[in-house]
Amino acid sequence: MADHYGILGVDRDASFDEIKKAYRKLAREYHPDVNPDPLTAEKFKEISTAYEVLSDPDKRQRYDLGGDPFSSGGGFGGQNFGFGDIMDAFFGGGGSRGPRPRMREGQDALIRVELDLAEACFGTERELSVETAVVCEKCQGNGCADGAKPRVCEICKGRGETQ
Repeated sequence: MADHYGILGVDRDASFDEIKKAYRKLAREYHPDVNPDPLTAEKFKEISTAYEVLSDPDKRQRYDLGGDPFSSGGGFGGQNFGFGDIMDAFFGGGGSRGPRPRMREGQDALIRVELDLAEACFGTERELSVETAVVCEKCQGNGCADGAKPRVCEICKGRGETQ
């Protein structure tokens, strides 16, 4: 499976905006209309595929879990079975790979925790310290500065949250 993060030159925890910026930069450089080299056209296809996967939250999640980002998944019985199916079974998917409802839209948190085999098999308890986003006090979470005309808030840069 291709390394979509490496193709776009972004980290695994890159935001949508970082992914989009990297894609646009590479697309300008490798677009077949700009560069007629046949090898460039193939590179552009790789870049476009990487962007398609990483810009779609569902495809990105399937890719990150080791599954095929372009399959809708079929549970445990078919040839599309992968590591993502196992993770779904343990952590709330039950073999189904459909979209899960979210309480609130936002970026998913990715927290890496090292476990030894016994902890992974039999469970353990750990105390984690996690920084969470809080509602921006200036714009109250709407992403715009005060005033009648929508403008990007200088504090949170339009995200509606600060850390």
